[in-house]
Amino acid sequence: MSRILIAAALLAFSALPAQESKQLILAARRSGVVEFIDPATLKTVGRLHLNLAPNGVGLNGMSVSADGSMLYIEGPTSDSPNMCCSLYSIDLATLETKQEAGIPGSHSRQPFLVSDGLVYRVSTLTASGAITDMNDDRLYLSPDSHWLFGVKSFRGPALDVYDLGRAKIVRRLTSRNLNGDWFPSGTWSGGRFYFYVGRTDGSEARLWSLSPDTTQLGEGISVEPHGQVSGCSQVRLEEITAASGILFVYEVFGSKVDRRSGCSSYVPGGAWVLDPPTGRLLQHVAPDLHFWKLIPDRTHSELYGLATEDSNWNGPVKLARIDARDGRLLQSRVLDTDFWSMATARVRHAPTGDVQAVP
Repeated sequence: MSRILIAAALLAFSALPAQESKQLILAARRSGVVEFIDPATLKTVGRLHLNLAPNGVGLNGMSVSADGSMLYIEGPTSDSPNMCCSLYSIDLATLETKQEAGIPGSHSRQPFLVSDGLVYRVSTLTASGAITDMNDDRLYLSPDSHWLFGVKSFRGPALDVYDLGRAKIVRRLTSRNLNGDWFPSGTWSGGRFYFYVGRTDGSEARLWSLSPDTTQLGEGISVEPHGQVSGCSQVRLEEITAASGILFVYEVFGSKVDRRSGCSSYVPGGAWVLDPPTGRLLQHVAPDLHFWKLIPDRTHSELYGLATEDSNWNGPVKLARIDARDGRLLQSRVLDTDFWSMATARVRHAPTGDVQAVP
């Protein structure tokens, strides 16, 4: 990391041995600290510090290798601390850091697949060693690692179905009735993929429940209206996620198009439990939390949310734990004011206390 000035390991370091790997929440803030958090208590068990160049773009994203041995971060490019972003890896056993790839979309990114906060080496998923024609897609790997669904938003929502065994896109699914401005999202739940699109003005949303064999989108299920408030004209973005077979839809806050900055009325937060066969909204969960991210626990029936009470991340930031089965807010804690990213993963080596990454 030539321009990310990471000092030698100056702080005491200890790690869990590989056989004691455990599920953790990893939360990273732009200023250059990654927190390892116990999901049962929301307490920080360790912190990894990166000595980033001052006044640079900082840490802009974080993910974990599928085997839990490596941390990947999106940081300043090797050419300038003010340009975003190169991909760096940190070996959690040794804390050694190296640059893995350049900016997103470049050829150097092709060996890596990022899906739901986990990083996979493409060579372990397909014999071709490359995934082609998916550079503009948000990628979702199927539970059996055979299919890759790519959500596209450019020039209208679309869904690419990629067969990793054959190393090619076998279908591109579109709907003729999605004219105008829509924002798409998707998630796997069991063997089904849920494809959700919402008009950016909040006037309409649709949902499809798909399998890898689906050949047409059709009309989809119309989703019950939600989240409308008077005095708002801002763009609105929504995501879906699933936990314990339950589907949730939530508005994304904290982005550049956070509509709270342009609304004269209070904008509700939280998430809605969505019934896929009917499109009905069965429950409004944690309405006072304005989520930037809402992700499922990979082993328990819980959701973890990052919520920001200020559209520019200048106010309180909360980490919340929610029971996916009944929507109860189980616990929350306040994080330092900053821009945050988050993932959950089973980590092989988790630092305890404060440690420093090694160049």
